[in-house]
Amino acid sequence: MIVLVLAACAGSGCTSQQSSAPVQVTNLATIVAPTPVPAASATSLPTTPLQRIIVTNADAAELLLAIGAGDQIVGISDTVKTHPVLGPRFSGVKSIGSWQAPDVETIISLHPDGVISYSSYMPKNVDKITSVGIPLLLIDCYKIDTLASDTRKLANLTGREAEAEKYLAFKEQYETLVQSRIANLTSVETPRVYFESYSDYSALTGGSGGDLLTTMAGGSNIAGLLPTSSPKVNAEWVYAENPEVIVKVAASGKNESELRNIRDTIAGRTGIANTAAVRNGQVYVMSNSVTYGPRSTVGLVYVAKILHPAEFEDIHPSAILDEYAGRFVPGANVTPVFSPVLT
Repeated sequence: MIVLVLAACAGSGCTSQQSSAPVQVTNLATIVAPTPVPAASATSLPTTPLQRIIVTNADAAELLLAIGAGDQIVGISDTVKTHPVLGPRFSGVKSIGSWQAPDVETIISLHPDGVISYSSYMPKNVDKITSVGIPLLLIDCYKIDTLASDTRKLANLTGREAEAEKYLAFKEQYETLVQSRIANLTSVETPRVYFESYSDYSALTGGSGGDLLTTMAGGSNIAGLLPTSSPKVNAEWVYAENPEVIVKVAASGKNESELRNIRDTIAGRTGIANTAAVRNGQVYVMSNSVTYGPRSTVGLVYVAKILHPAEFEDIHPSAILDEYAGRFVPGANVTPVFSPVLT
């Protein structure tokens, strides 16, 4: 079995340094499993742009759309098929079933040049996919610190380098804007943030998407030094830490009313109701569509404005999201964040 590893890094210890040099498809790193692939079906490294791609990873699917390679996708997972923004764009594309265990016979029938999957969460039946000679390309496309390198790898694989640079210029423009506006802030002006994942009291720790947005936007993650990924905390711990801002991640596709209900539920939790964040109305709900993936740069601007409203008074994240939707992925400007005061 040969798996082509395209992710810059797989775990939460990723650094934010990214290479600007184009990736050479012929020099991809490989992992060779103990059980060799039969010679007749051995997987070879792709040396030309992929024309027929299967994507199990919704973030990679969106990034392929953003760089103009959407028409090269011939198969998608159920999570992409049912995605509120991506699903309609791929209504005529064949589903290969679950991203965790895609149907190999369907994959074979589509004659793909490669299958793109998460690096952090590989399919359970990876052996079956690679045993038939189909390259499995592992690339996450969901963390803001590796998004630029992931984009260039996808561009190199699909021959869409010029289009990718337009997206990367958009990304760099707004990340530079945030960096410039928080550059002179002091440690006293660094709000303490509790960033919660999907389930109650599941804290986002150091290196996670929420942690990266918090620190890049000039905040301090109160769970940043906790030892495990998304550990369970409790109301007493949150109260003792007394965050000035609370941000909750919600699944994409929720409307403003649903986001409002999630926010009100968090603010009303026993114990948390007495934190500085709740007392001062600094509780927000952010869709995963801007917390992770190709739109995470917009999420960064949202978080920066939440933490430092005076420095970003003239910046409207919703307008930046509209720009992204207009230039890269139509329909992507759905309600991403709920707050009664944020625009």
